[in-house]
Amino acid sequence: MILEFLALASDFIWWGDPPDEQRIEANIVALMAYSWFVELIEKPQYDKLVRENPSVRYVIGKMKMKKMKRSPIYEERKERKLKKEIQKQMATSG
Repeated sequence: MILEFLALASDFIWWGDPPDEQRIEANIVALMAYSWFVELIEKPQYDKLVRENPSVRYVIGKMKMKKMKRSPIYEERKERKLKKEIQKQMATSG
């Protein structure tokens, strides 16, 4: 429980450099294994944000795919975070 709290707290602190395009693209390919992500990008407006929006791409690039495979809690948290960022970007662009 303490480790999960620390993991959650670390999400609020941006560690290290921003992800590069290569990592973002690799994470997008890896995310295709998750049904929630595939369903998300089936919507053209969301797919466009995933492909072009810097804020959405940043969130994708910061995901740790090895941890995503090991921890359902981490996966759920990152899914919520990505969806929240997409909704935020849809609201600001609409």
